[in-house]
Amino acid sequence: MIRNPLKEVRIAFIGCGVISHNHMRFYTKMDNVKVVAACDIDKPRLEAWCAQYGVEHMYTDYREMLKRDDIDSVDICVHNNLHLPMTLAVLRSGRHCFCEKPMAASYVDAKRMVDEWKRLKEETGVELAIQLDTLFNPMTREAKRMVEKGKLGHVYFVRCQGYRRKNRPGLDSGLSVNFYNKELAGHGAVFDMGVYHIAQMLYILGLPKLERVTGHCYLELPINQKLLEGREFGVEDLGLAFATYENNMTFEFLESWALNIDDIGSSFIAGSEGGLRFVMKPSPGARPSQDLKYITTVDDRDIETDLRTSDYENNFYEKKLYPDTQYDSNFDHWIAYLTGKIAERIDTPEIALQTAFLSEGIFLSSKLGREIRAEEIEALSESIALQKQETPWGTWTYEL
Repeated sequence: MIRNPLKEVRIAFIGCGVISHNHMRFYTKMDNVKVVAACDIDKPRLEAWCAQYGVEHMYTDYREMLKRDDIDSVDICVHNNLHLPMTLAVLRSGRHCFCEKPMAASYVDAKRMVDEWKRLKEETGVELAIQLDTLFNPMTREAKRMVEKGKLGHVYFVRCQGYRRKNRPGLDSGLSVNFYNKELAGHGAVFDMGVYHIAQMLYILGLPKLERVTGHCYLELPINQKLLEGREFGVEDLGLAFATYENNMTFEFLESWALNIDDIGSSFIAGSEGGLRFVMKPSPGARPSQDLKYITTVDDRDIETDLRTSDYENNFYEKKLYPDTQYDSNFDHWIAYLTGKIAERIDTPEIALQTAFLSEGIFLSSKLGREIRAEEIEALSESIALQKQETPWGTWTYEL
């Protein structure tokens, strides 16, 4: 449990772009959270953000903001290759840190983040969390319980995937062009959406040990150069992997931003005694919802059961039966931990680190054109975190 639980969590933001609004959607509903400051190098965006949420204190230099004495936790909502330097700065300042996914754009950078956090935690008690919202829903919890109870038997085949027909951030949508800027983002579809699905599966399966992986990354769909306006689209629009984990488990992965195919099916976990299918369902919202189907055999009869984990009644009973799993979002879970309402939390840094390990293997395998083993991933991973950045106020150098 966290040392010295807080009665109220005073939060500051680094980055006021699109994802920060998603974070605020949760925080504005909490009575024990107060956002006291925000920082962004885009001053007009910063001013608009603070006006929208009634945040008084604005900064264009995160270093100045971290000098405040009324900040308990900092939300990092910047692009991937800035996660490491920003997180280190926050943790070293003695504040808790909630970092947007992915943890970092390379495995060695993610490992550095975890190692530094653990060292500082021993000294000052600071905590680190990574935003992985797919871990915090009834479907994921039920799937994890079924695996742990042995309902699937020996799990030997997993398909993990996410699909967009054509929705490349910054190109086919109004999101920032920094999503395809290699210097800032590092990678594309695999890190933008793929980490959600990989992390979800690895968490459900109890973080099995990766042995080897064959990966391929593509940038194949044509891009109208007028849309790029002279910029380079520097990341992949499709990532694929065929991995082997311990106990002879095959892990198949696909994540697309753009793909000329209409339907790729859904993710599933197959075991000797049963299987789970993550069924995509139409939703009135921006994203389709998922639910869980259990497939097994009883007395030589094939049985399929809709577990209806999204139903309110099932969720009600789940909260009664499993009170430790009552938080349906990253943010509720994080604040409950910081305020001492729960003694244990989902170890998102470790889950994010293992997710980065597989992701790095995909990129290295694709680059080398061959299968790559786990020990090679550790040896070959290189830091791509930003050490310098050009800002409106000159060149900033980050201490790594």
